[in-house]
Amino acid sequence: MILQLWARLKGDFWGTLGGWQNQRPLWLAGGLAALSLEIFSVAFFQKFLKLYPCELCVYIRFSMLAIFMGAMIAFINPRSALMKAAGYIVVIWGIIRGIIWDVALEMENLRAAGEHSVCSMNAPAFPFGLPLDKLIPSHFMPLALCGEDSKWSLFGLNMAEWLFFVYGVFALGILLMLVSWAKTRRR
Repeated sequence: MILQLWARLKGDFWGTLGGWQNQRPLWLAGGLAALSLEIFSVAFFQKFLKLYPCELCVYIRFSMLAIFMGAMIAFINPRSALMKAAGYIVVIWGIIRGIIWDVALEMENLRAAGEHSVCSMNAPAFPFGLPLDKLIPSHFMPLALCGEDSKWSLFGLNMAEWLFFVYGVFALGILLMLVSWAKTRRR
């Protein structure tokens, strides 16, 4: 089966990828990946390691939720150009906002010791006025100041640096899907 998929990709990369995105499994996989990362951040980092989220961390969690929601919009009917376009817009918005918040978090991690943090533990101001900190406080209430998570590292990279990789994978995936959609629509 894997060899057949590989042969199809080698034979017609853009057409095969364009066909995949017209089916629900690809959108479901991308959405569940984003949702899993958000849930993992709560279950592992917050509950197990006791690394409580800062204001920027909860915004990054929100961006993962936006990526999930965008994928689920397209999942409803991936053959509909309208649903797929709406899904793309939400996913791309989530990726861009996540990268912006991740850069801000990394800048906080790089600040000299002793400088005051620019983030707060007050109620966060989520986009669109969403009161996620009140609806799901266990996931979206900041409980620490920015930069405190820099104590954690895996293979020498902190959480913000790993998120650059995560958003890069999401961005590459959505870019390939967009290009394949454009190419298959021209045929």
